[in-house]
Amino acid sequence: MSLLDFLFPPVCPHCGAPVATQGDWCKTCFTDLLHIRHVPHKFLHHVDDVCVLAEYRGGLKSMIYDVKFNEKKEQSKGAAPFLASYNFYMKYNKFNIVSHNCKTVYDYIVPVPSSTKKINKRGYNQVDLFFRHWVQSLQNIDHNHFIWLDCIYKFDTSNDMWALTNKERHQNIDDAFVVKAEYKHMELADKNILIVDDIYTTGATIEAVTKVLRSYKPLKIDALTLASGSF
Repeated sequence: MSLLDFLFPPVCPHCGAPVATQGDWCKTCFTDLLHIRHVPHKFLHHVDDVCVLAEYRGGLKSMIYDVKFNEKKEQSKGAAPFLASYNFYMKYNKFNIVSHNCKTVYDYIVPVPSSTKKINKRGYNQVDLFFRHWVQSLQNIDHNHFIWLDCIYKFDTSNDMWALTNKERHQNIDDAFVVKAEYKHMELADKNILIVDDIYTTGATIEAVTKVLRSYKPLKIDALTLASGSF
């Protein structure tokens, strides 16, 4: 047990029950929130597939909010159990990385960026906190795939997305993303790409990032998010 855990005993983010380490969930709450599912294709336009790991409610909703808006970076560890379940779902482990049917080994992992204004305010992009350690663990298994590719820049948009309607979200996010200058000549042809983000709401953000990446002619672009409400 770390000194921090000794001074502030870790609890389940959902119900407050004691757990072993920071980022753990009690079995009951984790089972209640875990819901791996795919967004119906009728809602997708440019992206090939979107996988969601959990329900956006209760302790998970609070955890994401605290990381994004209350500067509680340490709570991002709560994403790890859900990503471990995704590994099991996709058979990503040290014994078996598969690539058949819908199970894809991704060449690159692209995080959805925050704007410079928000990064300066928070000091970080929350998507990096939720996903970066997980991606590093996959790269330790397969050095030729799962490469973290932070290649997208986001302009400051006029409004916060949470306050907008579905139509307003798409209008607000149009042309908000570009490829960073140092990645303009990157080679993505025939590669499999996974975009990662914290929440799926209307899909506007993921679709906008996908549109930017499509010009590089990748073989496949999927997305993975921690949570979503109902579709």
